Amino acid sequence: MLWENLREEEFKDAIKQSKGVCIVPVGCLEKHGQHLPVGTDVIHITEIAKRASEIEPVCVFPTMYFGEKTGSGEFLGTVIFSPELRLQILKETCSEIFRNGFDKILLYNGHGGNQSMISYFSRGTLYQDNGYSVFDYSLGSDFATPKKILNEGYKYLTTEDRKILQKYVEEKKKFGHADFVETGWVYGVRPETVRLDKANQESNLSTHRFDEFLSLKINTPFAWMANYPNSYEGDMHEGMNERIARAMVDYSVKKLAEVLKFLKEEKISSEYKKEWLEKQHQNTIK
Repeated sequence: MLWENLREEEFKDAIKQSKGVCIVPVGCLEKHGQHLPVGTDVIHITEIAKRASEIEPVCVFPTMYFGEKTGSGEFLGTVIFSPELRLQILKETCSEIFRNGFDKILLYNGHGGNQSMISYFSRGTLYQDNGYSVFDYSLGSDFATPKKILNEGYKYLTTEDRKILQKYVEEKKKFGHADFVETGWVYGVRPETVRLDKANQESNLSTHRFDEFLSLKINTPFAWMANYPNSYEGDMHEGMNERIARAMVDYSVKKLAEVLKFLKEEKISSEYKKEWLEKQHQNTIK
């Protein structure tokens, strides 16, 4: 159920079918090499969320395009909002979703850089009785790797497709940003936006400028951008096609549907939230 497609009188039934669960896809607009569109992180999660909601009915809120994106804005098409505005948008979005009747909100993340922002926001909701609970799940939480795709046994994959995937595994190809898997997700839902012939137009290799920071476990917002100045990391690999892309999308849709089913049925989070708020209230009184 897509929020924007519902008529006003349909919301009560949507809330009932969803059991109060609403999913908010959260991505960003940024460069993904030269073979993928800048909307990569919203294109794949939006369609995957839509398909998963058809398997396990929940309401899908319009995608949040403007996620966490740092940098100097050196790439055309990239959109950078301030941290304060992003957090405010999340806060008001969740408040409005709750006002409309949904009390379980799943932030479905399609951009790795969003995770810290989402975690910070969701933890902040614990300090007030706002009536709703926030959960988050990332598209990358269960990556649709070639090895996992092979284990699923999709019948529409040909013998040649399986050889391509097996070669990826045997050669120990690296995952990353705008890589084989992320390309597959976009190719599987919006193939017209993908240019496989441009996958090698720019380098996806690290400059290693910040490797010493990483080896010492020192976090810095500069590391990834400096090491991968083309906003492209990981191996693209050869042989991407519509069947392999379909398998990667199908895998992620299945996993998200499992998460949605669990959230609709579970009661532990609401029970514990009551305990948490009561403890907080008692400690405030003291």
